[in-house]
Amino acid sequence: MYRQERKLRIQCICKNLVLNGVCFMANQNKQKSLSEVFRELERDKNRQVQMYKKTQKVKEESSFLFHVKRRTKKDNIILVLIVLILMFVVSLFSRNYIFAINIDDGPKNAVGTFEKNSNPKDVYAILSENMSNIQQKEIFDLEEQINFETEFISNKDMPDGEMITIQEGIIGSKIVTYVTSYENNEPVNQTAIGEIILQEPQKEIIEIGTSDILKRYDIHIGDSLYVTEDVNLNKTMNINSDTWLIIPRYYDVKTLEIIDESWMKVSYDNKKTGYISVDLLTSEAVTPGIRETSRKTRIINKLDINMNLNEPTGMLLSDYEKILGNQSNDINNVFRENYGAFYDAERKYGINGIFLASIAIHESGWGSSAIAVNKYNLFGFGAYDSSPYESAITFDSYSEGIDTVASWLVSNYLNPSGTLLKSGGFASGRYYNGPSVIGVNVKYASDSEWCIKVFATMQNLYSQI
Repeated sequence: MYRQERKLRIQCICKNLVLNGVCFMANQNKQKSLSEVFRELERDKNRQVQMYKKTQKVKEESSFLFHVKRRTKKDNIILVLIVLILMFVVSLFSRNYIFAINIDDGPKNAVGTFEKNSNPKDVYAILSENMSNIQQKEIFDLEEQINFETEFISNKDMPDGEMITIQEGIIGSKIVTYVTSYENNEPVNQTAIGEIILQEPQKEIIEIGTSDILKRYDIHIGDSLYVTEDVNLNKTMNINSDTWLIIPRYYDVKTLEIIDESWMKVSYDNKKTGYISVDLLTSEAVTPGIRETSRKTRIINKLDINMNLNEPTGMLLSDYEKILGNQSNDINNVFRENYGAFYDAERKYGINGIFLASIAIHESGWGSSAIAVNKYNLFGFGAYDSSPYESAITFDSYSEGIDTVASWLVSNYLNPSGTLLKSGGFASGRYYNGPSVIGVNVKYASDSEWCIKVFATMQNLYSQI
């Protein structure tokens, strides 16, 4: 019916177009033939019909698509509702029972019984529990420490295994941002999401010794070692090399460097530097008492008739006590009670205190002479050969006499004129003939053998150190 109406409508339009076109073309093309006019009208008619068909086709397609979409949407909604209803019905029936089927090879027949579900799940309880969980997140900052690293450095100039911290470690700090997750107010997870360094840590640096030689001798660089025999101080690390000098047995040397664990670079008396084989050295830890032996050996080896007496012996107060405090010849205990005065004079004036004591022993006969006993004068100081007792000076004590004679010898006999003295002032040098016992003998005593006798006493005292 719809197509017939459409066809009649097109025919009417075509008739009107033909009539109108004939009239129009007749007026516009009076000179054209009638057949030409009808052909042009036919072409116009065909164009208009085609345009109309296209327009109608577009309208029909749009209308069809609209109906299809509306119908499809409605059908989809209905289909979804049907599926949901079916699922709900199935869940109700299968909540507590499941179907059992026969799986034999024969025909499959439905069994009319149900097997009860032994472990049913309460879907509604699960949904209710999950919906009741409250989840929260918290962001906060926390200041934390940054531990420092420790670096170990080997040092061949330290005893093996010994450690020294050359740079203290410093702990750093930082601000760390955390996110904490909660469920029902209970923390379940914590994650760091960023940090800011407040202070960088400072590395700790520790040196570790590796020298077996230093460990064996229990010393450090700069400490003293002692030669076990008279040894050459070599110029190079070669036993056959040229030498600077010979170091006497038991003398000490200062360690400077360990070389190949077989040679030691040392300095001797802070004057010469050279090399000694480590096999010719020892220490207090290896040879107990070697330090004291070395000290006494150095003192004794200085003893010589031509030695300088304007230098201290290097002895300790205990040495003076040992030497002068237990002499059998000291019947009046003069030296036993005044050994400290000789030690003090050495320290005060820089004179050799054993030389001073030897003069006192020689001149007073170990403190037994009349001048010594009555005038506290152990030296015969001020006495003349013509009247020794009368001319000798009297002191108030032995210590006063010892101090006076020490000062007088230093200024007049042991130093040339103008020498700055340790106790202050300058030497007169009035009787100076050299700082040795031989030089003092020239003006001090008329006996030419005086120096030999006094030096013999010095040798005896030195030997008892």
